[in-house]
Amino acid sequence: MAQRLAGKRALVTGAASGMGRAMAETFAREGAIVAVHARSHERARDTVASITQAGGKAFAVAADLAVSAEIKAMCADAITGLGGLDILVNNAGVVDSAKVTEMSEEMWDWTMAVNLKAPFLVSKFTLPAMLAAGQGGSVIFNASTNGKTADAEWTAYNSSKHGVIGFMRCLAAEVGKAQIRVNAICPGWIETPLAHDILGKIAKESGQETDRYYDSTMKTNMMGALLPASSAADLALFLASDEGRYITGQAINLCAGLCTW
Repeated sequence: MAQRLAGKRALVTGAASGMGRAMAETFAREGAIVAVHARSHERARDTVASITQAGGKAFAVAADLAVSAEIKAMCADAITGLGGLDILVNNAGVVDSAKVTEMSEEMWDWTMAVNLKAPFLVSKFTLPAMLAAGQGGSVIFNASTNGKTADAEWTAYNSSKHGVIGFMRCLAAEVGKAQIRVNAICPGWIETPLAHDILGKIAKESGQETDRYYDSTMKTNMMGALLPASSAADLALFLASDEGRYITGQAINLCAGLCTW
């Protein structure tokens, strides 16, 4: 079977672990060369090694996504190393929760910087390469079902993800005539190290048994399913490949029915 991304060039942010790593590995398996972003080259090392050991092509790029200058330099490194860009995945993100009356400005600013401003900057610094090539492309955001819901004490995170969906839709309208598709994946609870950390913290704070709380929360969906990181990679592959060539401006839930709008 032909590789669905043969010859394509992809940048995946937040690819050291979780959904980002699964996406980078899947893209490489399907023939793409992948720029694997993490906060440091060392953090990206395992993903790059996994890809190259499987016969794929990948290299590391690094940036603190709360620092604009580092983002600009990372994007330049990615485009130079790839020789252009066909696929961009704005996957990286942070999450924290607090009541509005107790939330610090620093928490709000940090969440917005990494979850909303960074995807804007990464898009700003990479889209010129896509547009100049004149061959179309695919931009994918990791937006979360929280980008469609209202949840007490998750104000900063939800607001940032609502913003990501709004930005995605506007960008899709802006670059559609250039045959660049722009979409968002909206995962519910997905099995990742971050999900383990978040739910472990909540369980501890509420005095619940961690494993039981994790299992019940992760399976709170219509199918009672535990969604692996590979499920996000499968959807990203579909959107990045020719199979998704007429899909743009969409925020697609990946949650086994947890969110239905």
